[in-house]
Amino acid sequence: MPIKTPHDGWDCVPALQEVVDVLSYNDKLIYEVNNCVRVTPLHLLVQDLRDNLHEALSILEDIDCTQEFVTDFDMDPMFEE
Repeated sequence: MPIKTPHDGWDCVPALQEVVDVLSYNDKLIYEVNNCVRVTPLHLLVQDLRDNLHEALSILEDIDCTQEFVTDFDMDPMFEE
């Protein structure tokens, strides 16, 4: 049975934001690689990328992908008259 939510975004699955937050830690490292900026030692760069990816995968594995969500605008006080 679908879960009704007043939001049309992914706020209803907080773990998704958690994954995005973890992956965003890689932004600085990705910038270094894409822009030929060598600041972080290779072993740390690889280890940090690996750790963040493992953490993100662990969070993703716990998300129930069979769950359905439907937006119910009647639940949102902003749309009340």
